[in-house]
Amino acid sequence: MIREYISRKGLIEKVLTTEEILLLISKKNKVNIVMGQTFDSGQPVDMIKYALFIMNLHDMLEKEGSEVTSNWVIADHFMTQINQDKSRNEAKNEANARIEYLKKLNESYGGRISFVMSSSLTQTQEYQDNLSKLKEEMIINLKFREKVSQAVPEDRRNNPSALNYPLEELATIQTLKTDIKVGPKYEIFYDDPAREFSGMVGFKKYSAVYLTNVFPLGNPEIPEELKREIEVFGVLPYKKNSKGLRDFRIDPVNDDIEKVKHLIESTKDERALSNLLVITELARQRLRGRFDINIFSKGVSYFVLDLKKELAFSSYQKYIHNVIGGQK
Repeated sequence: MIREYISRKGLIEKVLTTEEILLLISKKNKVNIVMGQTFDSGQPVDMIKYALFIMNLHDMLEKEGSEVTSNWVIADHFMTQINQDKSRNEAKNEANARIEYLKKLNESYGGRISFVMSSSLTQTQEYQDNLSKLKEEMIINLKFREKVSQAVPEDRRNNPSALNYPLEELATIQTLKTDIKVGPKYEIFYDDPAREFSGMVGFKKYSAVYLTNVFPLGNPEIPEELKREIEVFGVLPYKKNSKGLRDFRIDPVNDDIEKVKHLIESTKDERALSNLLVITELARQRLRGRFDINIFSKGVSYFVLDLKKELAFSSYQKYIHNVIGGQK
């Protein structure tokens, strides 16, 4: 069942690699699931897809006999000290709001996902030792340095401290003893080379699972260059204003139900509706305690657009808005 779950069309975009995950399960050891996330002042509905996916995977692994730990890494340290995107006070306030949202998801849908603040984790001796090992390898191993460079996000490469990002990312992954990393497809740019260079310093080789891309709701006017990027990678699920599209994302905490209804009704991209329907179906099944992966094999493409909108709104209202207790 786990093989089917982590390859289910409509839910999974790509896996690195399925066989490694199944081998891990067969050993019935401890399994550590990790999802890292940056954030802004919004709380996107798309985080619910990731939360429910992790909750279900956690439960499945336990049934197979594994001892499972799931963690959300709240990347405040990365945003303030490495990327320097935000002030510490701004990041603290936004991080606290994100944690409250994720706690609500745990409470509402029966999850057991824990929290790790990157600012706290980076202060531990184990983290510092792992980071020192990586930095030493950077100095003595040219091949390692080249691989690390490949893992720097393209929009960060002009930053003088750009190489710190993949090193601290991998130190985080290693310190948490990560077996399965969950995230959006964009992160493959980091994970692919990181899986190679992690072995050069004797670190664990983790697997990665990428969920389906997120597309904006409504009918935004998007420049062609940005549109091409969204076609390949979608928008970030954990930042509401990813690609400047805040007004075309649902925020279950802050958006009133009429605003959500209007946004859904004005949507032109059926993929955005399909994504929302997958989220609401995961929520419905989680609330009812009966999980059936076969629903995702059918997809939702057979619905006509108007019916898809009607179903998306009614399901959102019933299984997300009313459950989380968002704005009336």
